[in-house]
Amino acid sequence: MTPALDDIPTCPADPAELRRLAASVAAAGSALRVSTEHVGFVWGLLPGVYRAPEAPELQQSMRLLSPAGAEIETGLRSVRAAIETLADDVEAVNLRRDALVDELRNLSATEILALPEPDDAFVGRLRNAAHADQATAFRRDCAALVEGWADAARACAAALRAIPDLSWTLTRDLVVDEAALETPSASILDDAAVPLLRRLARGGAADAARLLRENPEWAAIIRRGRPEAIAGWWTRISPSTAAGLITGVPALIGTLDGIALDDRVAANRSRAAAHLAELRAKRDRAVGIHPSPGARRSRALPSADIDAIDRETAYFQAVADGRKQLYAWDPRHGSLIEMSGNPSTAKAALFVVPGTNTTADSFYGDEPVTRFADWQVRSGREQVVAFTVMTGPMPQLSDIPFNGGPQWNQYAHQRAPEYAQFVQGVRAAEPSVRTMSYEHSYGGGVGSAAEAYGGIVDARFLAASVGAVDGYEPLDGTTYYSAQGPDDINRYYAGLQLGPLGFGEGPESFEGVRLVESGLPGINPANVALGVPLIVAESVEHHNALMSDDERVNGTVLNAVNQILNESKAHQ
Repeated sequence: MTPALDDIPTCPADPAELRRLAASVAAAGSALRVSTEHVGFVWGLLPGVYRAPEAPELQQSMRLLSPAGAEIETGLRSVRAAIETLADDVEAVNLRRDALVDELRNLSATEILALPEPDDAFVGRLRNAAHADQATAFRRDCAALVEGWADAARACAAALRAIPDLSWTLTRDLVVDEAALETPSASILDDAAVPLLRRLARGGAADAARLLRENPEWAAIIRRGRPEAIAGWWTRISPSTAAGLITGVPALIGTLDGIALDDRVAANRSRAAAHLAELRAKRDRAVGIHPSPGARRSRALPSADIDAIDRETAYFQAVADGRKQLYAWDPRHGSLIEMSGNPSTAKAALFVVPGTNTTADSFYGDEPVTRFADWQVRSGREQVVAFTVMTGPMPQLSDIPFNGGPQWNQYAHQRAPEYAQFVQGVRAAEPSVRTMSYEHSYGGGVGSAAEAYGGIVDARFLAASVGAVDGYEPLDGTTYYSAQGPDDINRYYAGLQLGPLGFGEGPESFEGVRLVESGLPGINPANVALGVPLIVAESVEHHNALMSDDERVNGTVLNAVNQILNESKAHQ
């Protein structure tokens, strides 16, 4: 066989067309999300313009449209990424085909210009052997092209199969066959996540670190596995294998829901030690110190920035020393979760969700936001483990002039799936503990929205909470409590919502909610005489008091939560 250009296989797909297809998929996802948000906004206006016996049911039917739209958009983004990767892989194989075409053309030109060979039998055999070798190599190269395109297609198909099935939140209220729901099923995400974890665990810490460095996309695939599947696999591996993963890939293990609680803390302790070196170098630069003697000194940053670095350094030093237990930390996303207590002796788990103005800095310093959780652990006689939870950016009062702030309910929808994943992770790692969330201020909106994503706890305590968006309905298996001061600032706009603005369901209006006395005073008559600013300031002070660990200020609610936790322990 004489190799010919026509024998070289052609690519079955055009990378440019694939990229255009990927872009159209992404555009469709964005348009869908905008449309669902618009429909949700318009539908939220229904109670104001349409009053009839069926009106509440109509509004309720659309309350989960926004989460469903977010699910679909997330899936379409993953589809886009898979198709774009396919285009890149196909293009890489095409470059090999181009090189083969050039090689064949050069070979043809060489043969045309070659001198006539003598008519000798031995020379003829050598020539025929050389041609046979060329033909074999040519067939092998052609087969490699076909296999390369096939590998790209298989990888794309695997990536598409790894996209999670929609939870189809809109169908939650449909009639279903309960017996069918009890049938065990496997998630395709688990089929991808657990084998990748096994591969990381196979060669020890250094090999796991290398693999994740060479395949950074594995981390996202692994994190999308169900916490129950992750927990089941983690409990079956040996302590030495677990230690290797904690050492080799601490950023993955320290943020992977379903991993044993203490092991996540150990992974983040390792990360804290590395982060301290970065913080110290950052401080040196801030004060004009450079590692090399000949480097030019720079102007120091303002002292406020240096103070912030010192506060963060002190916090992570406490984490590295084991004085604080960091359960989750993703500085790029803006999440930080701190654990208090001993999970091995705990019978109840408390999730404290602080609200407006919470940042990572809220966890630093002498008066951290974790004080409420710490008090409950101290009062729980080693039987309570508590978490102070910030799964991502929370609304800031300073953002109000820039179209942000706690008046917008979008933050609750953004944090809801993250908080639900956190809850499921703790329950998967410690399935025997009773769970309770203490949601302060805007944290109540997060807890309410998270229920639609599976963030379900045994009890919810809404402390000066914003409540929930229009159409919310409490769950049958959860006990609800609510407390807020008589003059709490949230009372001024409780139950008011206009689309993405506000929360239409006040916490005290939840069906079946148990109202708890706050123990806080009402409006001071003296402040009434002095004017509105003092009244508002005192209302804000009473609002914030429900996160205090000072029994003189917040003793009534502290002890009420402690009693609920004790009752939950009694159920064990």
